[in-house]
Amino acid sequence: MQQAEIVLRGIVQGVGFRPFVKRTALKHNIKGLVENREFGVKIVAQADKETIEKFLDDILKNAPDVSTILSSQIEFIESYDKEFTTFSIAPSRKEGNVSALIPPDIATCDICSQEVMDSGDRHFSYPFTNCTNCGPRFSIIQSIPYDRTNTTMKKFIMCEDCKREYTTVADRRYHAQPNACPKCGPELRFVEIIDKEPTIIAMRQEALDTTIDILRKGKIVAIKGIGGYHLVCDAKNKDVVDTLRQLKHRPQKPFALMARDLEVVQEYCQLSSQEEKMLSGQQKPIVLLQKKNQELEHIAPGVKNLGFMLPYTPLHYLIFRHFHLLIFTSGNISEEALENRDLSAYEHLSRITKYYLTYNREIFNRIDDSIVTYVGNQRILIRKARGFIPKPIKLDEMQVMPQIFAAGADMKGSFGLTKHDIFLGSQYLGDLGFASNSEFYEESLGYFKSIFGMEPEVVIADAHPNYFSTQFAKEYASEKELPIHYLQHHEAHIYSVMAEHNLQKALGISFDGTGYGNDGQIWGGECFIVDKNHVERFSHLAYKPLISGEKVAQEPWRMALIYLHSCCPDKIGRLIPASKFPQRDLLVHQLERAHTGIMTSSIGRLFDAVASILDVCHYNTYEGEAPMKLEALVDVTYADSYGYEISNGIIDPTNMINEIVEDFIRKKPVEIIASRFHFTIARMIYDLCKKMSAVSNIRDVAISGGVFQNSVLIHILKNLFADTEYIVHFNENVPPNDAGIALGQAYSCLLKEN
Repeated sequence: MQQAEIVLRGIVQGVGFRPFVKRTALKHNIKGLVENREFGVKIVAQADKETIEKFLDDILKNAPDVSTILSSQIEFIESYDKEFTTFSIAPSRKEGNVSALIPPDIATCDICSQEVMDSGDRHFSYPFTNCTNCGPRFSIIQSIPYDRTNTTMKKFIMCEDCKREYTTVADRRYHAQPNACPKCGPELRFVEIIDKEPTIIAMRQEALDTTIDILRKGKIVAIKGIGGYHLVCDAKNKDVVDTLRQLKHRPQKPFALMARDLEVVQEYCQLSSQEEKMLSGQQKPIVLLQKKNQELEHIAPGVKNLGFMLPYTPLHYLIFRHFHLLIFTSGNISEEALENRDLSAYEHLSRITKYYLTYNREIFNRIDDSIVTYVGNQRILIRKARGFIPKPIKLDEMQVMPQIFAAGADMKGSFGLTKHDIFLGSQYLGDLGFASNSEFYEESLGYFKSIFGMEPEVVIADAHPNYFSTQFAKEYASEKELPIHYLQHHEAHIYSVMAEHNLQKALGISFDGTGYGNDGQIWGGECFIVDKNHVERFSHLAYKPLISGEKVAQEPWRMALIYLHSCCPDKIGRLIPASKFPQRDLLVHQLERAHTGIMTSSIGRLFDAVASILDVCHYNTYEGEAPMKLEALVDVTYADSYGYEISNGIIDPTNMINEIVEDFIRKKPVEIIASRFHFTIARMIYDLCKKMSAVSNIRDVAISGGVFQNSVLIHILKNLFADTEYIVHFNENVPPNDAGIALGQAYSCLLKEN
């Protein structure tokens, strides 16, 4: 008989891993122990060598679905002091630097959801039912190792029934840290704001019944979820939806929907097998689905998709015994941080509702719902949060692997930290221009550093000098006496794709709305040749004067005017009438004098301009509104392009603008013009790749930036590049928008260090 010490690193705590190891050990007649450690899980196994190897192989092949094993090591020891007579789960130990990872929050499993609906089960109607396969994790974990005492469940002492489940090897709640029932666990409370004071009106089942009654009456209720509050109302009641829009200052922005089941979703949307799998899996994000009809146009006006999710907590299942379809939108004041603390929610959300369904367990880490869309089988993350965070991204191992703090960008805040060969990105943190989000950023960074035992040795930030994230990184580096690097925004987008696909050379296409350029101008239509740390800006969209500053992004008609003034000034009067746009002539006067000043090469602004020229959208009431409404018009089978020129590194869209204007004046259907415009952008990208490849001999193409949240454009690109010599790579594990910037910063820094 021999003894082996096995070390497993990854997400192996909080996912029922130790109970799984014990059951596997009993199956193979292994003696020894398993314990949570600061680095992951350690197993001591005694048996003959062949049996131990089969045991480890069984673990690696059949680990719980919610776990992620990043590495495994085994060491056989010929002589040992203690001979085990059983296999046990030992108490958790923490002796060195923390490197263990923790799991995301996991959607309620099928068995738990069935128990909640079973009147004969002791968990019947209990909204906090969970097991080793599901329930809160990231949102309640305060420190490592993952034990109940290190979570916000520590104040809830298990009753005898829960203890029995917790200590029975064959039970699926064996060592389930948040295990609870109506006798001993958290409980619901219905709170109403009366004379500005939060007042508990009902508890437990009565609280749920009161909530159902209020929702049926067409009111808005703030409901506390796993990672924060949602604002909830009847999605079919247009009056309450209009009220929510007014109170949340969201006149056009789509709301997220929660449906009872897939059958309800299919009433309103087309559904692929991949989308169905994501909707009903362990992560259960919001999935953007193509509308089948116009019945819910008031939920997402003018765009092609609806955002649906399915119930992912027992509380949701209990609510949906009474409803088919509800709005479940983030519980925050627009653009501010998600509310996760009761007193703060009562104060800040009281301008929207006076009704709250809450409970007496703390949310330690706030985290919003993730948003996902699909192009065929390819997943595109729009918002990376619940269900995906804090899953690690494995990096290509290099000789020098310093711990890095990558500060990210501001519009969609998300930082990242590296340790050894993994990257851990934060959850979506919102627009860091808002104080509550910047506080959320600092709070989350402190948590990530503490929980994962990370002490950065290098700092890297966006080159924009006025970003909050850049200023914070600069102060952090100064305080800790660390070296700091700055990376241009669009280069970071490309490096994020290269990191995901382990590339060291790539042709980079980075299109978005805005980013500070190395020449002090506002970039956004950039083409790079990247060879490790050498980046050549090969080409970019022709500069246009950025008059009106940030208002250009909010009012697409201004960008339309800029392009018309440059390309066909005689058409301004017809397309931008002064009667409709009273500031037009003032802007024309500024354009005639705008020979210097801030310029932009943004493709995002080009989309805005075309949307306005086609009379699709003149004012953005939310970020990306004009491009989304333009995208909704596209027929992806259309394959004809407008003219453009690429010369001396400049992409000149003058011919395209002139042809679009002529088509519109001739009353060609806007659907055809929008389709042709999208195909032109795709054709432009293909031509640029051919030109860059000719001088670099690189065939890998990395495509990133906010413009590539456009699933129609991705679809056209994939068809255009199919069966060519190029291998096209997109972001898959981080969003293509600014929330993916930190990964690119970290990867660039690693290449520089090596």
